Amino acid sequence: MIVTLVTTPKPVEQLRGLVYGLTAVDLQDDALAGDARWYRSPVILGTGAVVLAAALYGVIL
Repeated sequence: MIVTLVTTPKPVEQLRGLVYGLTAVDLQDDALAGDARWYRSPVILGTGAVVLAAALYGVIL
């Protein structure tokens, strides 16, 4: 903490591409944009997790 307070911060130009918060996020270039596979759907995966948990809970009882 002392070193952080004493040293001067790096300019934003040097941190660009190194720090995630400074990179430009473009969904057009994202590899997952437009990918509509079933295993990438949070609704289907969430439903499957709840059904699996209920089934395992039923087996235990």
